[in-house]
Order: sequence, then structure tokens, then C-alpha cells
Amino acid sequence: MKKRLMLATLPTALALALYGCGGGSSSDSSSTTAGIGGTGYVSSGTITGFGSVFVNGVEFETDSSSFDIEGVSGTQGDLAIGMVVKVNGSINADGITGTATSISYDDDVQGPVSGLTSLSPDQKSFTVLGTTVIADINTTSYDGTNFDFTTLANNNNVEVSGFYNASNQLIATRIELKDVTFDNTSEVELKGTITGLTGTAFTLNGVNIDASAAELSDLPNGLTEGAYVEAKGTYNGVDTIIASKVEGKDDSVEDTDEFEVEGFVSGYASLADFKVNQIPVDASNATLSPPSLTLEDDMQVEAEGQVVNGTLIASELKLRSGEIKIKATVSAVDAANNTFTISPVSGQPAITVHVGTETEMENDLLDTDSFSVNDLNPATDFVEIEGYDNGDGSVFASEVKVKEVSDIVVQGVIEAGTGSGTTIKVLGVEFQISTPAETSFENTDGTSMTQTEFFNAVTLGQSVVKIEDKVTTNGTADTIEIESL
Repeated sequence: MKKRLMLATLPTALALALYGCGGGSSSDSSSTTAGIGGTGYVSSGTITGFGSVFVNGVEFETDSSSFDIEGVSGTQGDLAIGMVVKVNGSINADGITGTATSISYDDDVQGPVSGLTSLSPDQKSFTVLGTTVIADINTTSYDGTNFDFTTLANNNNVEVSGFYNASNQLIATRIELKDVTFDNTSEVELKGTITGLTGTAFTLNGVNIDASAAELSDLPNGLTEGAYVEAKGTYNGVDTIIASKVEGKDDSVEDTDEFEVEGFVSGYASLADFKVNQIPVDASNATLSPPSLTLEDDMQVEAEGQVVNGTLIASELKLRSGEIKIKATVSAVDAANNTFTISPVSGQPAITVHVGTETEMENDLLDTDSFSVNDLNPATDFVEIEGYDNGDGSVFASEVKVKEVSDIVVQGVIEAGTGSGTTIKVLGVEFQISTPAETSFENTDGTSMTQTEFFNAVTLGQSVVKIEDKVTTNGTADTIEIESL
């Protein structure tokens, strides 16, 4: 199965959760970009940086902006990296700066963690109020005292923001710990389409809702079958939310002159016929970035253009994530050109990494997200990078995080190696192979393979592999794993 891009092992992604955007279709719990159109400039996506606020590669000045945080007036200080937000405002002629008149955020679900399962060393799955959530060690941001991928536990009360895939799994971009231990006083929030309405009782995503004492908001016709709503209240721990408030969510998609949206491709038939977050997109005349981009379902992209009669006529289509993953120490910085280099193996070519305003940059050691290339320290900072090949041997980073020193990792398309050879090359970097003393080979499911079986299975120039060189790095691969064929 393909794993060419972030989370591409999961089914085709359908929808993106956005505040004030309805968040759902009439048939499932997937969120949509509904209600985010209108005049002016509209941008919907994850927050990737601060100083001002960075969304979809644009730095928005916020001096005159209003902030809506889950329906309550707030400030920029209430926002965090990884939140999926809606920005209304204007964009400057440079295309990378603008002014926000309003920024709004609403989480996708809040409630108790259950059924926590490790999918891989980098991913975990769990359930919150019937919603399956996928957490990633690299691409999910975590917020809470001593809370991260490793401490996430059953019965935590968490708030999740992210993107939905085709199976209604919520791919988390941010998880906030609300309570270490969930109890019957913990607040919960759940979005969905009203089904089985009887009086003031109904279900959302298979969870019973008792709205007998609930405040109704933005529901001019009251509770109605098929309405898309958010219920807030407490949970009895079994099957029912006792709602204190039920709020209607707009499920319309309005035309707008300038529109940007981040999300996953679904229903791909051609460049003129596919969807991003349930919005029909025609990118037949769009500029593609990178130019070699070959679109397919499950790609995470950013589409820019004009919404006409409910269809986004894209002028630009940008890849937002890729199969490349690197963990290594920074070797040099060129802040003027927004690049830095890393040298995973001494004596081998360095890898050049480009960053842009759309790159999410964090320093986990200093717990800061106001961070740029200029803040990187050569020979000191160990970074984790996710991104894609620019087509010239360099990497464009969708994410850069400064972390504690750990194993060296280089993941990308295999360029050279044989079943009986002594080296393997990825991203221009050559690692030594030492079998059976040191190097082990693994299939996509983690099962062991011989070197011959491994190289018989992969295709040079096509298959994606991950090479790990343990903390005591010596340029010899300890583990080589097939990520996709």
C-alpha cells in the first residue's frame, strides 16, 4: 500500500475541521469548509507560527483583529501551533503577508481518551466519544503540562483539532490536555448530524445526547433531524452526553474572490475534478508546486483561487507534506536564503533544507514556536524534519522541530543499493550495510527480511525506505525499513 505522503497509509481524506464552518456533511461526522466563503480574503488551515499569525504560508498582522475562540471573544494568546483556524482579512501583493480582520477557532472534539493503541513507533490511535483519532509523534502538536506523545494515556480528557480522513478518523494536528483524569464533571464537546430525534433526545455519531436542559444557539427552527450541531456538556462515561448547550453550525459554502484552503485530496479524477475538504476543485489551469507534482487521493495540499458557484477555481496548488523524514544535527545555516543543511553521515554530502512561511517551526527544548531559520544553531541543534523533494535533490520542509538528540533517521526514495552490496543511498547520503552483525531489514509491516529479500522487494527510484543509525552513530545503518513500494 502507498505511503507516499504524510498519513497516506490511511484511507482517502475527506474533510477538514474548521471553526465556524459547519464542520460536517449531512451523512457523517467529517468536517467541511462550509460557511467560510464571502467577500475579501479567506484562509483556512493550521497555524504554523507566531510573531503575527502564520496560516497557509501567509503572515497575518493581527493588531486590529478580533479573535473568536470556540464562540467566545479571545486574544491571540489563546491560539496555538496546530490549531485549525479560519482567517478573514486581506492579503498583500507579495502573497506572503496580509492583515487579519478576524481569526476564529473551534476544536473538533473534546472528551475522554479510550482504546489507546500504538500503530507504529510514530503513531497512536484512540477514541474520543466515538471519534477515532490518530496522533503522530512528529506532525501533532501537544499542549499541557508534561503532556506529549509519550504521556498520552487512556482516560485523559483531551481537546483535538485536525483533519478528517475518508473513514472519519480525525488526524490530529493539535491535542490539548484538559484534565489528566476524566470524570463526570469534565466538559465534553462533540459535533455531528442530528439523527433519531425524539423530543429533546437525539444521537451524534452514535453518542446519545440529552438536550432537555440545553441552551439552543443558532438554531432558528430548534432541534431538527439532519441539522449539523455541536453539543457541549458532561458525559456519563457510558453512552450519553448531558448537554448544557447545543449550537447550530453553518453548512453552506459561499463564493469568494480570494480563498485558500489546506487539506487532503479526495475523489481525484483529474486536475479539473477532485475535492479538498469536500469542496470541488478545478486546478486544470493552476500553477503546481513543486512543478513535478502528480496529484492523487490522500495528498495533503493547499489550494488557492476563487470560489465560483461552489467550486474552487484554483490558480495555485501546493503540496503541503511529503514522504521525506530526517532526524539529524544542523551543519550550517543560510538565513538570507531561508535554508540550512544537515549532514547525517560524516564525509557524505549534506542535505539542503528549504523553509517558507508555510513551514511549521518549533523548538521543543525551549518550548517556543516563534522560531525561524536564523534561530538554528549549527553543530548544536538536533532537528526533526518532514517535507518533500524539491526535484533538485534538496528538501522543502513542511515541519522543522528542534528536539533532544536521538537516532539519525533518513527517509526518502531509495536511490542505490543491491541485495549483496555494502551500501544503500537515500537523499544522496550513502550508509554502510553490515549484515548480519549490525544492519537489519524490515518490511512495511515490521516483519524481518533478509537483505536479498529487501532489495528484491524495492524498486530503485520509486520505493520509500527509512534508514536508522542509532545514537552511537557511525554511518552504518542499524535498521532499514520499507515505508512504501
